[in-house]
Order: sequence, then structure tokens, then C-alpha cells
Amino acid sequence: MKKIIAFLVFALLFASILNAEIGWSGNIWPNSGSNQTNGSDITVYYQIWKDGVTGGSGPGDSLSATLYYKKSYETSYQDIAMVYNTAVGNNDEYSGIIPDTYFYSGETIEFYCEGYDSTDGTYSYGTDQAGAGPFDIDNPGEYYIVGGISQDVTVTFQVDLSVVGPIEPVTVAGSFNGWNASANELTAQGNDIYAGDVLFTAGTNPSQEYKFVNGGNWEDQIGNRLLVIDDSSPTMVLPVVYFNDLDPNDFTDIDVTVTVNVDIADSAGAGYVFDSLGVYGNVVPLDWNFGIVNNPLLEVTPDVLWSGDILFPAGSWKHIEFKLGRNGLDLEAGFGENHTFDIDDSNPTQIINCVYGQMGPVTSIDDEPEWNNGISLRNIPNPFMHGTTISFALKSHEFKNATVSIFNLKGQLVNEFHAHTNAFGQGEILWNGKDLQGKELNNGIYFYKVSTDNASVTHKMIMMR
Repeated sequence: MKKIIAFLVFALLFASILNAEIGWSGNIWPNSGSNQTNGSDITVYYQIWKDGVTGGSGPGDSLSATLYYKKSYETSYQDIAMVYNTAVGNNDEYSGIIPDTYFYSGETIEFYCEGYDSTDGTYSYGTDQAGAGPFDIDNPGEYYIVGGISQDVTVTFQVDLSVVGPIEPVTVAGSFNGWNASANELTAQGNDIYAGDVLFTAGTNPSQEYKFVNGGNWEDQIGNRLLVIDDSSPTMVLPVVYFNDLDPNDFTDIDVTVTVNVDIADSAGAGYVFDSLGVYGNVVPLDWNFGIVNNPLLEVTPDVLWSGDILFPAGSWKHIEFKLGRNGLDLEAGFGENHTFDIDDSNPTQIINCVYGQMGPVTSIDDEPEWNNGISLRNIPNPFMHGTTISFALKSHEFKNATVSIFNLKGQLVNEFHAHTNAFGQGEILWNGKDLQGKELNNGIYFYKVSTDNASVTHKMIMMR
């Protein structure tokens, strides 16, 4: 994303308003760290953006670009003025050539691109298309000079379009055909798979970049694909890949309703006010539009627990990132810090538990017991309304007495049961949500602990009437 540098505009008496400095530069290509072929010029591309100046029919007024390059063992740089190439969106693109006569196989070329704005005498240095950089005299990019392939090689490209659906023509475009989306057309092989051959002649750079194009739609969710040509054989067949790397297994087969339970006790205890709580994220019906309460949750227990259901329709991307919007605002954590979980479409419902402010993977509740200290423990259902069955088992398969204790969030004992295991070391009790006096308890988070003579295990459960 282009970062617009804020500026102040000063009104000067009897003078015009001054223009801002360069706002952004980058998109250098080829990327730093790439192999370049001995015997071929290296054409370097570089883009500049200045608000209201670039992106027109010609180069932006007062802007220029320079390409600097040298061999890694040299102390001083060569420099050439880069030539305006074209407008790319709102950017001006420049190009410059490092001549093939300058380098040989095995050498490393160091380089950087410099933008200059003559209106204020400022300079700009950018990153490449992979995000590496910014490059300058103290931190240059690098090109590695290699020999070309030793013989002609025919490479077969294959792409699976089963997720997005094929729209002909389906093509492959890359550094080998000038990124021409119509130069190399692929043909249908069945099951939404398309394939086609491209001939690379002897002497070609073994390192290539490419993307697939589906009916004019480029792969736009991934970076350039990389190809290193194996010239030990005259043919090379690439494996089938999914368009945009969209694997069908990453999408749900059925509608799944996810119950989101949020523990706010610590945050509320620290003085944070929760007038509302919404869920924002990367997959519809979630979005990142803070400012309004999206996908609102309901307060189950004041200052303790919020909960709500979110329906993800069939075909939803399984890998969810989300944040909790307190009072409609993005206040939970910093940029890029999110809760994460994967939708489980083996069932139409799923329950996740998370704590407000504790980012990263959340807890997904299932029916599989986990062993800890020789004890497996679970309660079904969880969350529950009228009652839940707490089941436990001992790995030792012994007859033993066990105590099941129920605690509230304050750590206070609210109920207790004595149970006996059977010959398989198994036992269970039913808790109806009442305390030792038979009084119904409030909704919220509770903990249950199963204790034997030499071990104990504690789990969390949620009561939602």
C-alpha cells in the first residue's frame, strides 16, 4: 500500500502554493535476489507516485529517476538516467538498462533506484515487488549472474480452476513472454484442469517468474510463481497447481454456524466499558468495517461473558482471522494482531471460546477427550443451558473414588460431587447448574476439577440459559 507522507502547504505572499514531495516509490522489477542471464541486458523498472502529478499521459513534472549499479567487489557505482516508460495506475514507471557487456557469469550486481523531485530537492528510494528494501547506497539490491540453460527445454504448465471456474482463454504469462496474457494459451484437459507447453531455448535464463490468467483475470492473491528450469532433460512437466493457490479443501462444503463465546472478565475488571461487542474479520459475513457494530454478540453475564452465532455459508474460506470490536471500535489489539481459527465443516455447528485481548488461535470445543495427569476429562454439552454431563476416565483403569468440584470465576466452590469409577476407570456426574443449596446459579464461566488420590485436572465450561 502506498504511504502518503503528510505535508503542510504554506501560502506565500506573491507566490504559488508549493507542491508536496514524492509520496511513494518502489515496485522495482526484477526483484532483488533473482538470477539474471549472462549475455542478456537487465532492464530494471521503477515506479514513482506523487499526488496530483503522476499517472498522466506523460512523465510527472519535476520528477526524474536514476539507476545505480556496480559489481559487488567494486567501490563506486555506475549511474544512468532512467527513461519514462508509461503510467501504471496513478504511478509513473521508469526503466533503465544494465548492459550485458558489464557482467559475466558468477558475478553479483548491486543496484538501487533513486527518485528525485526538483521542486523541493528531495529523494525517494523504494522496495521491489516482493517488498524487499528500500534499497539505497548503503543497502543495495542484488542480481546474481548465471549462465543460460544448456539445451532447449519444453516446460508443461498446469493449473486447476475448479474453485474459480474456467473462463477461456486460460493462459500463462511471465518473464519469458513479456508478461503477455495472450501469448501462451492453455487447453482443457478435463476436470477444470488446463495445460500447455512453452519452449525455452538454449541460453535462456533458468530462473523465470509467471502467473496464470483466467479469462483475462490474473492471479491476484499470490505473488509471482517461480520456475527454475531443469535442463538435464529436454522436457519438464510442472505439477498441477490451483489458480491463486485456492485449494477446494480450504472451503466449507456445508453451512456452519459458529458460536463465539468471549470472556471479558479481565478487561471489564480493568475498567474497560463494554456497551456492545461485535465480530470483524476476513470472511463474509465478517468484514473489517469498524465504526458500526457488525455481527453483534449478546451479553450473557454482565462484565463476564458475551456470546453469539455467526453463519458461514457453504463455500466459505475456512481460515478465519477476526477481531472483537468494543463499542464498534478497533480497540482490542494492534494492526495485524487477530484471533484465528479454522471452520470445521464436519458438523453444521461449531463452538469457539476466546478471551478479549488475548490474540492468536482460539479454543474450539469438540467431543474428543484429552489426557492430562493420566485423566481424560470433558463435559457435554458445552456451553449448556439446563445441565451438563461431566465425564472422566483414568488411564490406569482402576477402581477409584473421585471428587468433582465446581468453582466460579472467583475460585469459590459452588458444588461438589463424589463419584466412583467402574472397572474401566470411567465415571461421570450430571450437574444441573445449581449450588450446594440447590439454588440456580447465574450464567457465566465455571471450572470443574476432577481429583483422585494422586492427581487432578481442571477444565472450563460455560452456562448459558
